[in-house]
Amino acid sequence: MLEYLTEIFTGESNLFLVLTFFTTVIVIYSIFVFYFYRFLAKKNIIELNLNQYNRYNNPAIIKLFATFFYIIEYILLLPVLTFFWFATLSILILLLSKGIEIETILLISAALVAAVRATSYVSENLSKDLAKMLPFTLLAISITTVGFFDINSLLSRIENIPSLLSSIPYYLLFIVAIELIMRTADFVQSIAHTTKTL
Repeated sequence: MLEYLTEIFTGESNLFLVLTFFTTVIVIYSIFVFYFYRFLAKKNIIELNLNQYNRYNNPAIIKLFATFFYIIEYILLLPVLTFFWFATLSILILLLSKGIEIETILLISAALVAAVRATSYVSENLSKDLAKMLPFTLLAISITTVGFFDINSLLSRIENIPSLLSSIPYYLLFIVAIELIMRTADFVQSIAHTTKTL
């Protein structure tokens, strides 16, 4: 399959096809980064507000359901969303970078996602700047690097995607742990602030 694609894209007669392909890659990457930084940089990444379905008047039942909804939002849904953004970012870095080991790509992606989530609790503006800075810098470096527009090199990197995805869960656990630590610290701080105002 890859050999067939290589034959299609090689040769000067297929310059338009190669140009269209790489333009599409850059557009998809830019759209991803745009939504990536806007979504991931929010402090409250999930705004489902499942607590609105808690209609009981008994305080004990309210607390029980509030805990249940909190677990669904932040223990079950957050890792799924984080996995999507982390996996997609890792794949895009793999496609754009040249000569970087898979472990290094995963380390860069995990560190970026974890840092964006941590800084979102300090300032969402800082988090947004961080979330878009590295991906766009990587894009600028990649397209000005010799050999970026070599279709054979890109197709060989596509073959590495399965091995990249198989290692993601270990890094995902780190990101989720950082999120839970920051959310716990934020919760404790809000309780302390509420107690102080009373």
